[in-house]
Amino acid sequence: MRHHRMNRCQHQRGSNPDARYCSTAARPGTLRVTELPPSNLTKPQARKTVGDLGIMHRDHPPITRSGTRPEIQALRALAVGAVVLYHLWPNRLTGGYIGVDVFFAISGFLIIGHLLREVDRTGRVSLLAFWAKRARRLLPASLVVLVATGIGILAFVPTVQWQQWFREIAASALYVQNWQLAHDAVDYLGAENAPSPVQHFWSLSVEEQLYIGWPLIVIALVILFGRRRSPGMRIVTGAVLAILTLSSFVWSVAGVGSGDPASYFVTTSRAWEFGAGGLLAYFAQHSLTTHVRLRSAVSWLGLLGIILAVVSYTPATPFPGIAALLPVLSTLAVIWAGMPSARWSPAQLLQLRPIQWLGDISYSVYLWHWPLIVLLPHGLGRPIGLRSLAAALALTVLLAWLTKVLVEDPVRQGRFLVSRPAWVSIVSTLTASAVVVGACGFVYVRTAHEIADSASAVTTAVAEKAKCVGAPAAINGCATPFAITALTEPTFAATDIGKGVQVADACKQTLEDPAVIACEFGDLTSPQTTVALVGDSHAGHFLEAMDLYGASHNTRVISYLKTWCAGTGAEGVETADSATAAGTASCGEWGARVRQDILAKPEISTVVFSSFTSAYATSSDSGLGRTIEAADYSSAWTPLIEAGREVVSMVDVPTAPQDIPACIAAHFGDYDPCAFPESASALPDSLNPMLAAANATRVRVIDLRDIFCTEGTCHAVIGGLVVYFGNHHLTATFSRTLADILGDRVATLPENG
Repeated sequence: MRHHRMNRCQHQRGSNPDARYCSTAARPGTLRVTELPPSNLTKPQARKTVGDLGIMHRDHPPITRSGTRPEIQALRALAVGAVVLYHLWPNRLTGGYIGVDVFFAISGFLIIGHLLREVDRTGRVSLLAFWAKRARRLLPASLVVLVATGIGILAFVPTVQWQQWFREIAASALYVQNWQLAHDAVDYLGAENAPSPVQHFWSLSVEEQLYIGWPLIVIALVILFGRRRSPGMRIVTGAVLAILTLSSFVWSVAGVGSGDPASYFVTTSRAWEFGAGGLLAYFAQHSLTTHVRLRSAVSWLGLLGIILAVVSYTPATPFPGIAALLPVLSTLAVIWAGMPSARWSPAQLLQLRPIQWLGDISYSVYLWHWPLIVLLPHGLGRPIGLRSLAAALALTVLLAWLTKVLVEDPVRQGRFLVSRPAWVSIVSTLTASAVVVGACGFVYVRTAHEIADSASAVTTAVAEKAKCVGAPAAINGCATPFAITALTEPTFAATDIGKGVQVADACKQTLEDPAVIACEFGDLTSPQTTVALVGDSHAGHFLEAMDLYGASHNTRVISYLKTWCAGTGAEGVETADSATAAGTASCGEWGARVRQDILAKPEISTVVFSSFTSAYATSSDSGLGRTIEAADYSSAWTPLIEAGREVVSMVDVPTAPQDIPACIAAHFGDYDPCAFPESASALPDSLNPMLAAANATRVRVIDLRDIFCTEGTCHAVIGGLVVYFGNHHLTATFSRTLADILGDRVATLPENG
């Protein structure tokens, strides 16, 4: 999503002496390109001089101001339009996200082509000059948007979002946002983060990383060949470019095929789209001529290919992988075709002034549109409708134009930076980025101090075990059990994640590792009873309660926890929304190993199974496995029962329809804020495979829904405490208030109950 200005003046010293293009100063720091009549040029000579971007056509693409290519400007307009409309109305333009791939292909063609031509012309790459030009072009506008977004967050967004969103602003300013989102995509908890207003910076991060990487690769080749501009060097350069492009494509296909959600964001899965553009620039340097009618047809086919992807792809389309070939190759087809002069070619359409203007401001449009979409509901205090979306679109275009005129052009073309050494531009933009990162760090740390103060107050109150604080309030006849109190701290609740649920948890196995991790809690000195807890993070969020209960009731607790795994040992059960082929396989292996470990420990008398049952019982489109069945639970429990172990199945907690801390922060004055219907919060009992298995095997069931729900309504605040830190994981504090309730129910054997 870049506006690359290519200087077509080829008559400078050391370049083609037959060139008939020259530049005249339009204003300080800018170039205006004028085409001189080729009156004294033969046809072969003319064919060699046109298309400094590498495409040698009989009727070359017309040049607009500053050497821009009309077809590339039109592609930018099409790409940004697709992305913006997709974000505004995702159910209408379901494949609009492929606009990002169009931008990637364009950038690869322009940037790699520029590097190749510089090496061909001078035998070297001016690395600092290249990076300085990129920094002046891209960073000022992006930093302005990041600063404005940060101000908008401080003004309109509840503090529960601040840490996540300012962390992402910092990642965006450092251009590593794609890796931050890749981490969140594969993390069970991070994947639930609310989309931040800078989430779209992931694609800009990919581009910046490749702007650093590709020049270094070219420089390495220059060093290898001793700056000799030889045919061998050109061949090796093309071969290296092709190998890297193919390797990235294979990586992308493999990642998408395995269901790895990080594949969408990581640079290694996207580099091939740049490489494909670079390959077009490389091969187009070698006297490629084609008939105008063929190029006209190819241009139309390319445009239709992009439109086909936009209207036919959906968020469920495996992407990028093989599916990304259509928009990438279609984009390159349009670039290759240029602006053919045939009357029926799309050239007249592509160079319409509104399209060219939108292409000119496309970078700023992309920067502004998403923050406005995310922040507008917070500013208005309600969900945005059609009129608000239309207003967001109009404001996006206005802000983009102002940014282009007041920020992009002055910084890129102004003498202050352009006339100084390259390092001045680099240091200036990096310093501005550092200021933004530092400001984000300040907000993050200050919010962390406020959270710590809230945690101290809440922890003290919970330790006193008052009958109307936390879970006991639901069953102790308290007057207002679901009211907000002085202990209701949604900002603290959003970060109140206990052991067994943490992102990096030494006692919770990762998605794709089948090795068994057994951790001990509760009474570790003289236990009279040992209980095993098996499952995913929905078992893990009870660990705080069982640890506290065990320590005071001579009970040792051994946890067996794994991300996205119910622990039955059944083969082929899909790991729900974060499914990968390796994760599905490892879950089955891990469950079988856990069962063997429990059977090898005779001191374990009770085994408690708990998991996010609805996630495993609901089918998905990944094709990487199957849903869990009652027989899977029965097969897991039968060997334990036959060995004399007490098996307990725990019904999953209700799932809220939205992020609870954020909702409570927005409705802090309400009684029983953010309550939701019980009927929509979990699987119906009749469709719950765990309950069906429990009935068949006479396994005891623990159901805590009487704590969370009353008269068909489930509650987000109970006894003054926020119940969830997201929408389906218990806060560590609320879990601790369940200690006596849960512990007593686990300890109550059938003959005593």
